[in-house]
Amino acid sequence: MKIRRKLFVTISSIMLMMAASGARAETLQDAVKYMLQAHPEIRSHAYNRLARTQEVRQAKAGYLPTIDFTAGTGFDRHHQPVFSTTYPDYATISIRQNVFRFFGDQSEINRQEARVRSQAYLLQGTSENNALQAARVYLAVLRYQELYDLAQENLVNHRRILDQVKLRSESGVDRKADLEQVMGRVALAQSNLVAAQANLSDANTDYQATIGFLPGNLTKPEPVTAAIPATMEEAEQLALKNNPTVKSSQADLEARNAQYDTAKSQLYPSFDVALDYNWKRDIYPNLGHDEGFVAMATVSFNIFNGGWNKARIGQTTYEIYEAEEISRNSKRQTIQSMRLSWESNRTSAERVAFLEEYVKAAGQTADAFAAQWNIGRRTMFDLLDTQAEYINAKASLVNAKYDKLFAEYRILSSMGRLIPTLGLPLPEQSIVSASNDQAK
Repeated sequence: MKIRRKLFVTISSIMLMMAASGARAETLQDAVKYMLQAHPEIRSHAYNRLARTQEVRQAKAGYLPTIDFTAGTGFDRHHQPVFSTTYPDYATISIRQNVFRFFGDQSEINRQEARVRSQAYLLQGTSENNALQAARVYLAVLRYQELYDLAQENLVNHRRILDQVKLRSESGVDRKADLEQVMGRVALAQSNLVAAQANLSDANTDYQATIGFLPGNLTKPEPVTAAIPATMEEAEQLALKNNPTVKSSQADLEARNAQYDTAKSQLYPSFDVALDYNWKRDIYPNLGHDEGFVAMATVSFNIFNGGWNKARIGQTTYEIYEAEEISRNSKRQTIQSMRLSWESNRTSAERVAFLEEYVKAAGQTADAFAAQWNIGRRTMFDLLDTQAEYINAKASLVNAKYDKLFAEYRILSSMGRLIPTLGLPLPEQSIVSASNDQAK
């Protein structure tokens, strides 16, 4: 309850500060930081990690003795050989301590600690994935805002041309058909603006669903090119080494191996020590009071239990094979994701370079055609086409730049480095120390 209360106070404080500032999540770091603390999926994984910590403590209880106290009272009525009534009481204190179980307790502790590490890495992976999703919706809002601005610019250009064509048509310079053509192009520009507004609205909705509130005045993040490895091979090696999903699958494999050792320990004898202190009154006829102390060393060994032990060992063996295949598959998927992200980043960078030249050339062409149209050397259709081409070129450049930036985030996420690169800490419950320190 203290953990939940602390987390609730933290989230509430962030929301109050954002509301007071009037500019919520101005930066990508602000959005990701809030999302890491408030997203239900991340919080559920954090609670799961804390629950597994308690399972480690349960396993360590096998090293400690069990102490039980039992007491009872009642009455006993006899009719033979004489009628009598007694009120028996008893109390027993029992202490049991396992001395050796063929490393069964240690194997169970190792299994539970591996499960804690697996869940911690899974929490890291979930945090990285949600941080990437947060970056996607953050960039989507900025992307569609710029595309909306371009659609507005396109409409303004068409209306300006329409005003000029009206004047020329009224003076008899242009034909009425030219005016109708421009009016049709203006209607198309208005339609494109409506579509751009719808896309921006959808992006805001996705942002709210992922981050937890509608976007304010967002700041365009800086590129993270400096954090990207020099080669794809280096990036793949870092991903296989640091990807949280890969680490989680490896910890699961360790847990399965320890589970096999636990199952195998059932085939060997168990050595225990038992201490009992008994206090009795009126329990036996003609014996008013009795006290006794018993100390026993016992060895127990199961000879036959229907083949359960053998089946259990067989089950854990197959579960080890399953974990090995899952680990291999997670590595395959990590390499695939890295290669796709790397290729996307490379092609986006090339497209940005070419599109920047394209935008420059299209802008110069549009300006030249506008000047030539004013002196009658270009037709209205030439002017409209060059203006549309210029807007489309700038829209393509906007998309390419955001594609490149998101591809960089994907590369960092595959390496498990997106959140640290943003300068943010991972959730406390996802930290795995060398001593397997448990989060409080």
